[in-house]
Amino acid sequence: MAWNSWQPYISVASIITVLVSQPVWATPVPVTAIELYDTDQGLEVVLKTPPGISLNTETTTEENTLIIIITNAQLQLVQGKSPIIANDPIPGIAEIFIEQSDPNTIQIEITGVSTVPKADLRQDGQEFIVSIPLTTISQTPPPTTSENPTPETPTPEEDEPIEITVVGDQFRPTYQIPNSSVGTRTDTPLIDVPQAIQVIPQEVIKDQGVRSLGEVLKNTSSASSGRTSSQAPALTPVIRGFESRNLLRNGLRDDSLRYSSEIGNVERVEVLKGPASVLFGQGDLGGVVNLVTKQPLDTPYYALEYKVGEFGLHRSTLDFSGPLDQDGIAYRLNAAYQTAESFKKFENSESFFIAPVVRLISNKDTTLIASLEYLKYRSFETAPDLPASGTVISNPNGRVSRDANLGEPSLSKSESLVTRLGYQLDHRLNDIWKIKSELSTAFLDIPENTGVTPISNTATSDGLNADGRTIRRFLIENPSSTTSLTFNNSLLGKFRTGNIEHSLLFGVEVATEQTKDRLDFRQLSAIDIFNPVYRPESVSSFAIPFGNTNTQKNSIGIYAQDQISLSKNIILVLGGRLDFANQNYEDLLSSAESYERSDTVFSPRVGLVYKPSENLSLYGSYSKSFTPVVGRTRVLDVDTGITTVGEPFEPEKGTQYEIGLKANLLGDRLSTTLAFYNLERTNVAAQGLSEPLSQIQIGKQRSQGIELDVAGEILPGWNLTASYAYTDTEITEDSRAEFDGKQLQNVPKNAFGLWSTYELQSGNLKGLGMGLGVFTQGERQGDLRNTFTLPSYWRTDASIFYRRDKFRAAINIQNLLDENYYEGARDIVRIVPGAPFTLTGSISVEF
Repeated sequence: MAWNSWQPYISVASIITVLVSQPVWATPVPVTAIELYDTDQGLEVVLKTPPGISLNTETTTEENTLIIIITNAQLQLVQGKSPIIANDPIPGIAEIFIEQSDPNTIQIEITGVSTVPKADLRQDGQEFIVSIPLTTISQTPPPTTSENPTPETPTPEEDEPIEITVVGDQFRPTYQIPNSSVGTRTDTPLIDVPQAIQVIPQEVIKDQGVRSLGEVLKNTSSASSGRTSSQAPALTPVIRGFESRNLLRNGLRDDSLRYSSEIGNVERVEVLKGPASVLFGQGDLGGVVNLVTKQPLDTPYYALEYKVGEFGLHRSTLDFSGPLDQDGIAYRLNAAYQTAESFKKFENSESFFIAPVVRLISNKDTTLIASLEYLKYRSFETAPDLPASGTVISNPNGRVSRDANLGEPSLSKSESLVTRLGYQLDHRLNDIWKIKSELSTAFLDIPENTGVTPISNTATSDGLNADGRTIRRFLIENPSSTTSLTFNNSLLGKFRTGNIEHSLLFGVEVATEQTKDRLDFRQLSAIDIFNPVYRPESVSSFAIPFGNTNTQKNSIGIYAQDQISLSKNIILVLGGRLDFANQNYEDLLSSAESYERSDTVFSPRVGLVYKPSENLSLYGSYSKSFTPVVGRTRVLDVDTGITTVGEPFEPEKGTQYEIGLKANLLGDRLSTTLAFYNLERTNVAAQGLSEPLSQIQIGKQRSQGIELDVAGEILPGWNLTASYAYTDTEITEDSRAEFDGKQLQNVPKNAFGLWSTYELQSGNLKGLGMGLGVFTQGERQGDLRNTFTLPSYWRTDASIFYRRDKFRAAINIQNLLDENYYEGARDIVRIVPGAPFTLTGSISVEF
């Protein structure tokens, strides 16, 4: 093998070696949870810490207060932030107060009612325990007589947790998220899941000033927005070399997210690499993108933010939350309004979003949460994508400006309205079993969707007309609507059989989706790509109907999974799902092309995790995917205008093998995942081979590669997220020789991303921070025939921010060096340009 082929692997191995060799003594010990218990012996304050690490303590007193100072620790609570207060936890103790006094020091203050309490300190595995014996608490009992005996004080139940109150927002969370449910449908540490998962938390989204889901994906390896602009509300991501329509909201499929999404209520974005048919049903092989939304809080929280930036950006958001009564009922309300122009001439848009969530039931056994989302998005004077000639292919007539609008601005506009409703019910049956019932519905209506699309001239190699400077166009009218429903019910049990622990999951998921889609096109005059002159009057008065269809998809999935802890170091994951899928395709233009198809498919999953130590795991997995494909083979001959229609599409199927390594470094403050994978899929539906209105299925495709993801905190205030991917794709089988051995489009062989921020933790400039990011993609093929390539690029982003108490101000710069780059391509006349230098400012306040 040539040196260049080995180079990515050697570089990744070197990075892992450096990371593993970093000492942990330089960073404070993370405290991930704090619990208070009232026992028969007294009171226990428990701090959760990583295994094998001890806390350094000093004690002092002040009046009736015992002060415990931990000099090598930092609060990194999964729920809540510092400080923490417990009032009157037991008789004799007035208050427990815990705070982060500086980035390396936790201070615990225990105040007695009449005297200084005594306490015993000990480290017990992953718990640092402060024990306050009852015998040391000064209490003066009231006098008693035989006629009026003192009633017995009821003994509190042993080991019952005491309620504690968390207030304030003093310290920033890190970029590391330790747990996720997207890989197993159970809340599981990522290090125990035999599949690569990357979680992008809200803190990264906030620090980067991100406003769209496509922009978030640059923070994870092997993922991009593909043939769609990263700034668009629509998204069909490319993951591990393959396009994916697997977009979930809180773990349930929501196909409306492909057309219109908003991140104003997103808590984090989870990317599961590879197939997930066992858990989420029929889906694409490349991976899953799951949006986890913000949930109600038990303490009042109010936040407002305003953003203003180049290209006419104005964006206002609010985030309100708090309890509604004393029984756990709480709410959360997120809303956003945005108006913006674009770097493309004339293009502009407007959106309104509101998302209330209410927790209706909350007790020790049952939680019920209901949610609603409404999004209205309108765009005007939209610009089509640019041709390859004059952008990524040299044209003797010159270069096409990236801000060129080659459509008809006065004719282009669209509107989409999305309403999403759902609930989540969790109920504990007993100490072993609990059930979950979830519902997600989405109603997408696109009453108007009119725009211009360029059409390739098949008589020339670059798709332009013979003059080399004009391009053919059509005005497309594409109104549509989609109604979807996903109803999932599962039963989870955690128990032992001898020395073996099980986390057993059974579930039934019912899904239905109905889509109405109409596509008409009208002829337009050609336009000069270097000197566009608009001629809206040239549009044909006659609309040529190309498609008018109703599609109904129904499915029932029955799944089971067992996470088996064979020993302390070995976890086996076994799963399988049986899907019954039905399609009813109705063509209103030609009844002869309508069809109904049913498929029954079993999808297995096997994974093994070996943990040499608590913070290191080696894993391997095998899984399959299954995706019904709607439609028939359709090939349009642009010269004759004749469309040839073939058989209904066969289901797409995929297989993945993956091995990898996961490590939590620097005292569990930094998470790393290194993965090697091989994916293969068949019966792939592809568009835009010679005409964008054509659609065919090709033979077999393969993608194999290596990924590295790193996220977390290196030092107090210094956060980092980084990724590298080497992806090798190929069409391995096809009946047409022109496609054999070709690479897949929009997939770079090498891609790298790095984003890092540092915030001063003390001094007069405490709260001042800076961020810097570099994102690069190598050359990518622009179509499946590999007739042209998109050049590689390096993009640099930066930020500077300041926050003090509950105020935050930031300036974000995207494409700092004003790189002229291209994000993706649909075909030779539709290339997606990247945005130029863009400056955005924001101010937010919490109260």
